Amino acid sequence: MMKIEGRLRTVCILITAGALTWQAMPQAAADPGDPGPCTVASQTVYVNGDIETHVHYPNGDQCGTDIMAPYPGIAFAHGFSMFGLTNGAEDNAGNGQHMASWGYVVAIPVLPDDVDGRIADMQDVLCYLEEQTSTPGSFLHQQVDIERLAVAGHSFGGATVLALSARDSRVKAVVALDPVYHQGGPGGNPEIWDPDAEGPDIAVPTCILGAPPSNCNSEADYAEIYPFVGATHKTSILLVGASHCDFMDPGNWGCGLVCEGSTSTQRTDLAQKYMTAWFNYYLYLNTSDYEYLYGTEGDADVAAGLIERQVDTAPRGLTARGLMAAVALEWELYRHPIVAGYNIYRRLPGEAYSETPYAQVGRESTYTDTAVTGGQVYSYTLRSYDPAGNLHQPCDEVSAVTLVPTSWHYLPIILHTQD
Repeated sequence: MMKIEGRLRTVCILITAGALTWQAMPQAAADPGDPGPCTVASQTVYVNGDIETHVHYPNGDQCGTDIMAPYPGIAFAHGFSMFGLTNGAEDNAGNGQHMASWGYVVAIPVLPDDVDGRIADMQDVLCYLEEQTSTPGSFLHQQVDIERLAVAGHSFGGATVLALSARDSRVKAVVALDPVYHQGGPGGNPEIWDPDAEGPDIAVPTCILGAPPSNCNSEADYAEIYPFVGATHKTSILLVGASHCDFMDPGNWGCGLVCEGSTSTQRTDLAQKYMTAWFNYYLYLNTSDYEYLYGTEGDADVAAGLIERQVDTAPRGLTARGLMAAVALEWELYRHPIVAGYNIYRRLPGEAYSETPYAQVGRESTYTDTAVTGGQVYSYTLRSYDPAGNLHQPCDEVSAVTLVPTSWHYLPIILHTQD
């Protein structure tokens, strides 16, 4: 046992998953902004005896055939509570119920207003999900997949979950809703978290949704944080015309009292759509949600002026090295199971890349091109693809020149023949 913030806490082991073996689920291409197929139940529990936590979860096996227990678990962090005047778990019940309807166990604790205390509480909630799924008699027994734990949060809670995902290896995906890392929101306030220092440590798929600057996020922190995030797959989505309160349940009096801008149930639905699509794609490996994040459905929202989007899914670290009769390619293998393999594209000087890949490999990080001519320049780019073959972004081009043989290269062969 150890004491943090004057309270006794249980200590749980931070589990680092090894080789991930998630299975892609053949769900139908349904709008993740609509309620999902699961009926939802809710209970209030007290983690460690004192952390009031509202748990929303699928009720039994009433999700149809495509979504089955154990379900991914999500710990959700609410925003600033005005020193306890508001109940953040109640204010975000709609987010919890929506995600639970899509097959997630969502735990929303009532958090303090200091960053270290709330990060510790969120870790305790993850421990709670781990413990309860293995506890016979618990309403969560065998209901939570501890290899698919994720976090989400709004405002101060958005910064909380980003910090947590940089520190806790159990987190496998994160969504931050209009995150605020300046204490109190408006400009000039001290930072409650340092994205420059810890953002590069966030390696899991990260989605940051934002709203235009307002009283509660005047520095548009979401845009400042995004470049620091180190995840290979990350996306920033601005909800055009949204208020800071659109990411919570409509009609929230506390948020409306402090923050400016009107709220809209349509924008709340839009935020829930992208949050759910993100978790569906990266936790359930539901490849139909690719269309909402990176394909035609997301493009339609951009064209309609509903969102502005920045996407980063390109492979990293591609290098090319010219050899005697080959070009050796190497890159960083993205170990998340949403990447099923890589397409390799090749071109000669003056040519354009073909849409048809030159070669295709599985979950590998090297390829040797032997169909080459000495002294020729070859250029390459790389795209990963998901289990359904949907393509992610291409990486920057690299080039190499193959070596030209000389007589010196043949000398050892001649000498060996004379022997």
